[in-house]
Formats: sequence, C-alpha cells, structure tokens
Amino acid sequence: MTTSTRNLIVVAACIVVLGGAAAALALTGKSADSASSAASAATIDLVSKKSEDIVSMSVQNKKGSYTLIPVQTPAASTASGFSSLSSSESSTPTYTLQGLEGVSIDSTAAGEVIQNGFNLVASKNLGAIDNLAEFGLKDPEATIKVKFKDGSNYNYKIGSALATDSSSYYMCGEDSNNVYVVSVDSGILDSENYFISKDVLAIADSSGQNDFTKLTLSGKSYPQPLTVAKLGTVQAITSPYSAEADATKLGAVQTALATVTATSVEAIHPDAAALKTYGLDQPTAVAEFTVNKGSYKLSVGAKKDNSYYVMLDKVDVVYLVPADSVSSWVEANAFSLRSKIVMMPVITDVKAVTVTVAGDSSGLTIARTKDETKSTEDKPAYTYQVTGTGGKKLDYETNYKNFYKNLISILLLEAADTKPGGSPDYTVEYQYYDKNDKDTVQLYKSGDRRYVAVVNGQVYGTVTSTDVDRMVSSYQLLQSGKAVS
Repeated sequence: MTTSTRNLIVVAACIVVLGGAAAALALTGKSADSASSAASAATIDLVSKKSEDIVSMSVQNKKGSYTLIPVQTPAASTASGFSSLSSSESSTPTYTLQGLEGVSIDSTAAGEVIQNGFNLVASKNLGAIDNLAEFGLKDPEATIKVKFKDGSNYNYKIGSALATDSSSYYMCGEDSNNVYVVSVDSGILDSENYFISKDVLAIADSSGQNDFTKLTLSGKSYPQPLTVAKLGTVQAITSPYSAEADATKLGAVQTALATVTATSVEAIHPDAAALKTYGLDQPTAVAEFTVNKGSYKLSVGAKKDNSYYVMLDKVDVVYLVPADSVSSWVEANAFSLRSKIVMMPVITDVKAVTVTVAGDSSGLTIARTKDETKSTEDKPAYTYQVTGTGGKKLDYETNYKNFYKNLISILLLEAADTKPGGSPDYTVEYQYYDKNDKDTVQLYKSGDRRYVAVVNGQVYGTVTSTDVDRMVSSYQLLQSGKAVS
C-alpha cells in the first residue's frame, strides 16, 4: 500500500468516528446503502475533501506538537537559498508549519502528512470498544485536529500499532469508542523537526561558478579572525596579515560552504541553555562570506561523534551535519589555509636581486631588451641578460633560472609569530621593472635546522635550513659562473 493510500485510510476513519455514519454520508454524498456496502469492503471510505478545503491540521504526539497550514503562493527564498514551498506555480496549495514560516520546509513530507486532513479510509471497523486502553487509545500516540474552510472539523486519536502489522494503527474519534484500523504517515508520530528541510545551504550560480568575494573565519579555531578577499582575480589573505591563500585548500573551503546538508534537525528555536549544550554559544568556527552578491553566516558548534552542530544565520534551527562536509574550514587554521611559498614574484618582473649574507651584500641585475621580432602591438616580448658582482655576465636561461627556482622554493613549514632578536642571517631584496616598491625577505636562525622568515617586516613562519642552504649554495654557484641545478 502506498503512503498516500495509507494516509487516506487514517483521515477517513476519523470522520466516521466523529460524526458516525451520518457525518460520513454528509461528507461523501453517499446513500445509506452505499455506506453499508463500503463498511463491508476491503477499505472503508469515510471522508473525501479537497486539499484547498484545509484550514489547518494540528498534531499532538509523544514527541511534541505542530500545526500544518496551507500556503497558496510560493514563499520567498529563505536565508539558505531555498524556498519553504514547492516551486510550482499551480493553484494546488503547499504547506508549511505554523510559526516556522522562515524555515526551509520539506513540502513533500508536509503534503503527505496533511493528506490525512482531507482524505481518510480505514481497512477495518472493529466497532464499539469498551476498554480503549487495550488499543492504546486512552493514552494515544497522537491526537489530530483538522479544520476545514466550511467551518467543519474533526478530531481523532491514533493508538497502538497492530502486533501483526507495525504499519497499521488503532484509531478512534476524540469522543468516540468506535475503533478502526488505519495506516498513518510516519510524520504524524514525529516532531516538527521531521518537516524541516535538511538542505542547510545550496548555493549555485547560473554560470556554474560561484563568485566568492569575501570570507572571514573566526571562532575557537581562529583566535585571530582570518579574512580572505578577492583582489582582482586572486584570492588573498588580508587579515590578520597579508599573504596569498592556498588556492587548493581555499577552493575546498568554498565548495564546502556552498553546499551544506544535514543528517538531522536537532532543535528549533533553541534557547540560551540549548545553544550552550550544542556548543553554539562559543562556536568552534564561524564562516561569514559573500558569494554571488549574497551574504551568509554559518556557525559550527560542538562535535558529536562524526558530526557537528550547525546553525545558519536568520534560521532558528540547529542541524547535525557530517564532520567531513565542514572539516575543510572547521578543523583548519589560519596557517593551513595560506600559501606556503614565502615569496614568489614573477621572474620576468624582477630587475634586481640583492642577497646579504652575514652583513655582506652582493647583487644580480637583470637587463631586459624589447624583442621587436616577437613583440605584438598588445604584448611586448623581451630578452634578458643577468649581470653579477663586478659586472660579470652570467647565464640567464639555465643558471639564473635554476637559482631563481631555488629562491622561490623556500616553503613555510610551521607557523611562527615572533621575530628573533639580532640581525638576520640572510636577506633577499627584490626590485621590479614596473613598480618602485621593494620586497624584502629576512631569514633568522631559529633552533636546529630552522629559520624564521620575515617578509617586509611581517613574521611569516618557520622554514627549513635545507631550503635556505640550497638557495644560498645556488646563489654562490651562479655568482662564480658555475652550473646551477
């Protein structure tokens, strides 16, 4: 038997219980003879209304209470980007929960449950029962009250499940001892959480490419809030320091933020005590971001097994979301999301490199000459010549490029926030063709086989002596005119 058919069974039985055979006849328009034959049939058709006749359907069960109400027109999109209603423009009403109009509702689940409000059939009429407690109808599993636009209404109770069929239940009218056997939709026995859509966020641009322009991460995972902004075509960390972002890891974060799906709804309208229980009074991580010109805020609280409690700003619902769908930013930190390259200017932008070792400076000067044969009106082409200490001409294509590769291959190993005292062991200064600004990288010895990298006065992190030694060695080979690999 389909869900719809089972729902019809539940609602129909109620009408007979409340109003008896006369009420059933009044609602169905059947004659006494047809009603009698229906009672002996495989199913008993008790009432038949239309969906547009429903005013409300209120349910009180062991898990709480809720009231379903119809909505004739599609609702405005919620903060999560979803409508609480079907996208259909037809006149057939869809349904929401009273008091939860701002929350994304699973309209299919609501529609299936409210079927009981306008159609109800029973599979069996057990007749008048003296001891309703034996059928679970003194302390029912659920009490349902349905109101119609014509002023009529009916109330009924759902008792115990049949021992021989767990999908069937005993039912009687609120003020009746006539018991029927019906099938019910599981939502009638569940809480209002049953109807909340599990789609927390589903952001998609029509172009297929979401445009993130700003992202700020805060919370316990980020003692200093981290801000990433789109600068031209590049995503860069702008606070609490300036650095390039790790494009791969940032892309994973943005993908995770665009689609967030919960496995369950844990609470609706949580109070301060509940927020504390879920760890949302002091979130583990908070993401505030702008994408496709829309702004969102997602808060992640405590971890439960392999999931996290999550709330979306302006949606008063606590969701439980799988940890692996948010771990890319919740279990990350500022250092893990930044590029590990200390400094990587484009080689053709650099006109001079000065290296200072223990206070002794020497430099490389790179001259460029426009290549008229390869240049176009829109894009000039150049040839390059590198000159070392004392005006010595050096090999550009192999030795200088290999040195430069080693120079920009110095990678951050660990985070650091303190600049060591004294003078740096090594300093590298870059000068450029098309701007007057200079960039300076200072390397300070820090413990065994480690250096702290300071870029333009800002502590970047710790690098290995292996990377630094390789750079220094290749620089010395280049200056001496020897091969650099």
